Amino acid sequence: MKKYFQREFHYDFLLLEFIIANNLYSEKNGLESAILSYEERSEEIVIYGVKYGDRFATKLETLETEMSALLNLPLTEKIIREGIVEYHFQTVKPERLVIETSTEMEKHTNKIEINLGYGIVYSPVECPHILVSGGTGSGKSVFISYLLLEFFKRKSTVYICDPKNSDLGSLSHYLGEEKVATSPNNIARVVRLAVTEMNDRYKYMNENFKYGSNAIDHGFQPVWLIFDEMGAFQASGTDKKSKEIVNEVMNGLKQIILLGRQANVFILIAAQQMRSETLSTDLRDNLGLRIALGANSSEGYRMVFGSATPETIPPIEVKGSGLLYKQGTGKSGEYYESPYVDMQKFDFIEELKKYI
Repeated sequence: MKKYFQREFHYDFLLLEFIIANNLYSEKNGLESAILSYEERSEEIVIYGVKYGDRFATKLETLETEMSALLNLPLTEKIIREGIVEYHFQTVKPERLVIETSTEMEKHTNKIEINLGYGIVYSPVECPHILVSGGTGSGKSVFISYLLLEFFKRKSTVYICDPKNSDLGSLSHYLGEEKVATSPNNIARVVRLAVTEMNDRYKYMNENFKYGSNAIDHGFQPVWLIFDEMGAFQASGTDKKSKEIVNEVMNGLKQIILLGRQANVFILIAAQQMRSETLSTDLRDNLGLRIALGANSSEGYRMVFGSATPETIPPIEVKGSGLLYKQGTGKSGEYYESPYVDMQKFDFIEELKKYI
């Protein structure tokens, strides 16, 4: 973990300086001032603005830009409560995960959690399904390749739908055409396989009922359906027959999103840009991990994160960086750097062969 650069002043002095510089005081009717306090924690500092219903109360809720500049620290969270506003600033920079060739001793793991680097550990059981958005050059393909290896490392069954027949579609040479689909009919077949597996698991678990159990307790390994460029697939519905196929696939995906968690069946949806017609907001909100890589517009972030879109977007300058939202944390989308892979030194196909 790395320390961010900080100005060498005591926080008491900084907050006093801040109140003066931002006109958060008045001397007209005696001295009136906004009240600021702070709490230093192991990896963050929290600035509190106390609201008394006076003329400073509204201003205290909109100071994130000024406070970030004052402290020279990134804001990770703003919490507005009835009588107080909390500004959380990170004082320790998380480390980006660097991917290198594994050894035979690291071939498989029984761990459910996946280390995504930058202080993020992801558990599909606790936070099912993934959405990854990012345009050309954002690092989206490298990130999905990393996740694919992690899925296989956990002995997952992986199905791939790639309507553009790009890099993921070419993996049929290694995974087999029965699990990798590029045409609409084959995509429908693959989705049907995943839905059938999910339903069979529910049937088995009902016949071998254990209160509070899930598929893991019954020995079922994860199933992952990776669906790249869903918008391109939906655009293939140009006549009655093809629209029926699109509708069947979308219905299957909906079943997995809503019911897959307990059966240990998950979906990863990837898109260059998310639109409401691509995936309804109700279904999007059921995708527990959402990542937008690369710089995006305010509307683009809103389509990925919805109500979890942060008010202030940090600079997205590093390739493979973006915003990440994980359900259950109580936080909005926060700055994130995806695992770094030097593709000149890392042979993805050779690595893949170790796990399949």
